[in-house]
Amino acid sequence: MSASSPPPDFLKIPSEVEARPLSDPSIRLILQGFGLGFAACLLLVGLFAWTTSSPDPQPIVLQPPPPVQPTATPLPTATPAPIVVFVSGAVAAPGLYTLAVEARVGDALEAAGGLVEEANLVAINQAERLWDGAQVHVPSVVEDAAEDVPTAGVSGGEPPPVAAAASSGAGGGRININSAGLEALTSLPGIGTVKAEAIIAARPYASVDDLDRAVGIGARTVEQLRDLVTVE
Repeated sequence: MSASSPPPDFLKIPSEVEARPLSDPSIRLILQGFGLGFAACLLLVGLFAWTTSSPDPQPIVLQPPPPVQPTATPLPTATPAPIVVFVSGAVAAPGLYTLAVEARVGDALEAAGGLVEEANLVAINQAERLWDGAQVHVPSVVEDAAEDVPTAGVSGGEPPPVAAAASSGAGGGRININSAGLEALTSLPGIGTVKAEAIIAARPYASVDDLDRAVGIGARTVEQLRDLVTVE
C-alpha cells in the first residue's frame, strides 16, 4: 500500500465521530471504554504473570551434626578365684588340685585321675558342689565307718550356705533331719545319696547325737553337722 493510498475502511473514523469535538459526551465514553479495556488487559497480564511465576526457593541451611555422646566404659568384672581341694581315698592320684569355682565332686575325681577299681561308687555324690579347702574322700568297698577313716564324700573347710535349709522346715537356717528330703540332706557337707538315704531310714531322731544310728554316720560326721542340722 503506497503512501498516497487511502486507509482501509475499518481504520477510518466515522465522519460523524470525526466531526465531533472531544468534549462531546459520546466521544469521552468511547475513550473511557478504551482506557478501561486497556487497564483490564494490563491487570489480567499482570495477574497471569504473578500466578505462573515460581517463588524464590528457601535458602538451604546446613545444620551442624549433633555432638557425639561419650560412650560409657563398662566396669571390669572380677574373675572368681579358683578353689583348691584335696582328693583322697580310692583315686588314681590323691593330692591337692586347683579347680574352677563352680567345680563339682566329679571334676575333682577326674583331676585326680579317676576312681580305682575298688572305689565305692555309691558312697559319694559326684554332682555335689565343691568349695575352697574342701576334702573329697572316696572310700573303698572294704572301708567302714571307723573313726580313723575320713568321712566319705565332701568335708572340711567352710562349706557354702545350705540353700535347701529354707525349704526343709528347719528353724534358724538349719535342716530338720526328721523331715528334710533327700535333696536337702545331700546339700550337707559330706552327705551323699547313700548317707542321706541312711539318715531317712533311721528316723525319727530325738537329738542330733542320734544321727550316729544311721549307717555310715560316725561321731566325726555328727560333729561336722551339729551346727547345720536340728531336730524338731
